[in-house]
Amino acid sequence: MAGSPRRSTLSAWQQALFSLGTLGAAGPGTVYVQLQVYLTKYLGYDATIIGTVRFLTTSFDAVLDPVMGYLSDRTESRFGRRMPYIAIGAVLYAAGVIGMFYTPAGLSRPGVFAYLTFMHVVYSFGLTMTVIPYNALIPELAKEYRARTTLVSWMQVGTYLGTTFGGSVRAYTTWRGDEVSGFQEFAILSSIVMVVCYWLLVLFVKEPPVSREQRDAMARHRAEHRNVIAAHIKGLFRAIGYAFRNRYFRMLFLAVFTYQAGVLAGLWFYTFLLEDLFGKTWNTPFAQQYMVGPLSPFRDAFFLYITVAVGGGTLMLPFWNWLGKFVEKRICLLLGIVGVGCTYASSYWLFAGQSYPLLILYALLQAFFYCPANIYPISMLADIATHDEWKNGEANEGMFYGANSLLTKLYNAAGLLWFGFAQDHIVGYVNGAVDQPEEVITRMRLLYAFPALGTSLIAVVFLTRYDLSRQKMGEIVAALENTRAMRSQTSTTDGLD
Repeated sequence: MAGSPRRSTLSAWQQALFSLGTLGAAGPGTVYVQLQVYLTKYLGYDATIIGTVRFLTTSFDAVLDPVMGYLSDRTESRFGRRMPYIAIGAVLYAAGVIGMFYTPAGLSRPGVFAYLTFMHVVYSFGLTMTVIPYNALIPELAKEYRARTTLVSWMQVGTYLGTTFGGSVRAYTTWRGDEVSGFQEFAILSSIVMVVCYWLLVLFVKEPPVSREQRDAMARHRAEHRNVIAAHIKGLFRAIGYAFRNRYFRMLFLAVFTYQAGVLAGLWFYTFLLEDLFGKTWNTPFAQQYMVGPLSPFRDAFFLYITVAVGGGTLMLPFWNWLGKFVEKRICLLLGIVGVGCTYASSYWLFAGQSYPLLILYALLQAFFYCPANIYPISMLADIATHDEWKNGEANEGMFYGANSLLTKLYNAAGLLWFGFAQDHIVGYVNGAVDQPEEVITRMRLLYAFPALGTSLIAVVFLTRYDLSRQKMGEIVAALENTRAMRSQTSTTDGLD
C-alpha cells in the first residue's frame, strides 16, 4: 500500500459537537412519531387521510433529497457548502413540526387534508435541508475506515439522548392534564432545542474546505455549458447516475430496504400498542408505591420503553464499536438486521402478558440490535462515496446520501400509506375510543411482530455480495491521498514555472 490514509482530525469534543445535530433532530422526530396517535385519538381524524397526506408529502420530500445533495456538493460560500442549508433548514423543520401539532380541531376532510399537506411540505423542506448536508459531512470530516464508524456512533449517542427527551412527551401530557395542549407545548419546546443544537453545530464545527479536485470539476462543468440551468440539470443526473450505477450502493440499499420493509409494515403500530395494550399509566401497587415523584414518568409505557431502549442503546454502542475493530462492517450490520427481525417477532409473546419487566426486556433487545443496524449503514455509505470518488474522479458525498434518502423515504412513504389503510381496514381501529376491542389489539400485535423477521432473513442474501472490506478501503483512501498529493505538487511546480 503506497502511503497510509489520513486519520480523522476530529477530537472527542468535536465529535460530540457534531452529534448535536442528531441530538436536536431526534427530539421533535420522536414527538412526530406520536402525530398519528394525536390526530386520530385526540382530534378524531381518519387515519386514512393522515396516512395519505404523509405518503404524498414523504414522496415529495424524497424527490428533494438528491437535489439537496447535489446543491450542497456544489455550493460555494464563505460560510461553507453545507452549513448555510443546515442553519436555515432547522427553522423550517421547527415550523413544520409545530404547525402539525397545532392542527385545528373540527376541520372538514378537505380542510384537514390541505392544512396537513402544507405543514408537511414545510417540514419536508426543513428536514431535507438539515439532514442531507449534515450526513454529507461524515466522509469529509472522517477519512479513515474506523473513524467513520466512531463518528457515526457519536451521532447515535446524540440520537439516543434526543429520543429520550422526545419520548418524555407522554409523561409531559400526563403531568399537564390536557393531552392536546401538552402535545402542542412539547412540540414547541423540542423544536426550540433542535434549532439551538443545529446552530451550535454550525457555529463551532469547522467544515472542511472544498478540495482542489472538486473546484476544478465544478469549473470544468460550468465551462462546458453556457446555460447554467442546463449545466445543473445535466450535473444532477450525472451525479445520480454515479450513485445508482455503484454496485456497493445497490447492494447496501437492497439489504437495508428489504429488512426495513418488514419493520415498516408494523412500525407505527407500536405507539398504539403501548397506549392501548399497556394503558396510559401503570397503576400496580409497586408503581403506586415506588414510582412516584421524579420516577412517576416511568409509569408511562411509551416513556419507559423509549428511555430503556435509548439508555440501553447508549451503553451498548461501545461493544459494537469494539467488535468493529475485528469484524467487517458488513458482518456487524448483518448481525444487527437479523437481531432486529427476531426481536420484533418476540414482541408477540413478550407483549402478551402486559408485563412491564418483559417490556423492559424487549426494549433492551431492541437497543442491542438497533445499534449496528443504525450506525453501520451510514458508515458504509461514507465508504461507498469514497470508493466512487476513487473510481470516477469526482466527489459526490451529498448525492450519495441524497440518493439513499430518496429511496429510504419512498419506502417510508409506502409504509405510511399502508399503515393508514391497515389501521382503518384491516385492524379496524376505533378512532376516538379510549378502549379498543381485544381482536383489534391482536391484529396489531400480529402486524407489528412478524413481517420484520421474514424480510431480515432475505436481507442477508444481499449483504453476502457486499465486499467493500477494510483492506480494500485502506488501499482506496491511500490511492486518493497520493493522487491529491501528486496534483498539488504538479500545481506548485506549474506555478513556479
